[in-house]
Amino acid sequence: MDVARRFRALIDTLCDAVARRGAAGAFGPGSGALTILLWTRLRRYATFLRRLCDNQVPAPRPRPASRRPRRPVDRARLALPRRTAWLLAPVPEAIAAAGQLRALLADPELQRRIGEEPRLGRILRPLCRCLGVKLPAPLRLPPRPPRQSGRDAAAPRPSRRVPALAPLPRRFRPPAACAPPPRRNRAPPGR
Repeated sequence: MDVARRFRALIDTLCDAVARRGAAGAFGPGSGALTILLWTRLRRYATFLRRLCDNQVPAPRPRPASRRPRRPVDRARLALPRRTAWLLAPVPEAIAAAGQLRALLADPELQRRIGEEPRLGRILRPLCRCLGVKLPAPLRLPPRPPRQSGRDAAAPRPSRRVPALAPLPRRFRPPAACAPPPRRNRAPPGR
């Protein structure tokens, strides 16, 4: 069986387990949206891998520089967890899928295809993370360089402390007419 078929069988098994466990409430109360998101994402992985193996995906084209500012990220949007091996606890069948994925990643044909098509990493990295499978060397990303601001790194950083504010001069103080009335202690009614 070729790599695409084996991967499709692995995803089919995992999707069935996710749908069954998600319907039973394995992801917590009201987790229908999370179940659908995970199921859809897994199906998309299988379709994309099959298209990549069949050479039906066009080569990526460079993105033009956008002049529009980036939209702020909506943190309230539903997203899958990012912890390692998060899928193993709610879906015990994922343990078998993790073993199948390890065997698939050890296949020389898939390793050759990863070398030829680096876009396979966009499918396999998140799948390895959610199943707790250690990434093979061809899928590991190089470490990110440390972020540097536009200023010289050797220049001293400005202090982030806010300086104490001096009292306003008399001419900038509000007049007494604008001040709230003084509080008066009133005797409780009935005395």
